[in-house]
Amino acid sequence: MSGGRERKKIFPEGIHLSKRSGLTLAFTLLMVLVGLFALWSLLWPLTIAKGNVRIVVQSGSSFSEVADALVREKVVASSLNLKVLAGRSGADKRVLPGEYQFRRGMSYTEALDVLRRGPIKKVFTVVIPEGFTIDQIADRLKARTEVDAEEFRRLAKEGRTSDHASSALWSYDFLESNPGSSLEGYLFPKTYRIDEDTTADEFLNRLLAQFEKETSSLDWSVAKARNLTVYEVVTVASLIEKEAKIPEERSLIAAVIYNRLQMGMPLQIDATVQYILPMKKTGLTEDDLKTASPYNTYLQLGLPPGPICNPGLACLKAALNPAEVDYLYYVLTDSDGRHAFTSSYEDFVKAKQEAKKGLK
Repeated sequence: MSGGRERKKIFPEGIHLSKRSGLTLAFTLLMVLVGLFALWSLLWPLTIAKGNVRIVVQSGSSFSEVADALVREKVVASSLNLKVLAGRSGADKRVLPGEYQFRRGMSYTEALDVLRRGPIKKVFTVVIPEGFTIDQIADRLKARTEVDAEEFRRLAKEGRTSDHASSALWSYDFLESNPGSSLEGYLFPKTYRIDEDTTADEFLNRLLAQFEKETSSLDWSVAKARNLTVYEVVTVASLIEKEAKIPEERSLIAAVIYNRLQMGMPLQIDATVQYILPMKKTGLTEDDLKTASPYNTYLQLGLPPGPICNPGLACLKAALNPAEVDYLYYVLTDSDGRHAFTSSYEDFVKAKQEAKKGLK
């Protein structure tokens, strides 16, 4: 009887151990399945979107930004998963800027392979600052892009007289009043993305199209009231761009220019002399001011023959909205570019003498 009791005691315990083992086994299988699913979600897409898409990676973009762009375009489903895999393989360390082609619904490993191979087309980011001249833009293109800089320089300066320029370059309405062949003044300053196949003609068209877009909402009635053409307003804006360093002085300098024009006074703007010199100087000499050129506003009355740089929107607005003041003179008084404005020559001389004591 005692042996029987032992067997009855052991039997329930055996059953109990079997349940525990089953639970352990089930939990283990669940963890394996979860791990397999996690691995599968990392390696294969969770999106059913189809078709190809091209994505431009800009210079300086982080891998996180690239991953977010791939999710937005439905190339992959999760930026987190892509970043995890990229981090493990080191693919997130450096992605070359340029244009990439992906297939929507790619696996994460496939997307990373595309990034590792590099762009199908290089894309360059070039900043054209306010006040740059044609020559400065051409030099920047040469240094930072694959655009033919010399062709750009030639087309921008020769314009309609060039055999290589497309007719589209001169199809813009705002160029109707331009009597010359140069496009100086209309190459709108901005940050542009240029791919390796962009031609000089194409980039010029982009700059002109941007000028048209940016200036489309400007009120040109002031120009008509002053009997000025678009070309002359752009010329005034270019003078303001070179002279004004403080934003609030733009409209004041515009007023000085218009006031002097109205009174038949020479503009005597240093920037017009700098424009004709082979190299920019920190200060002009008496000989510089005597340089024979239609652009020298110390020797010539009226506006120079054309713009001396490519002005930004703020200076174009100032040229169309000069301050209502009677100023005729201004002199640099501060190292930050600030000027003193006067209506009389006597006050101008006093301000100049004060300035000679040393800029603040």
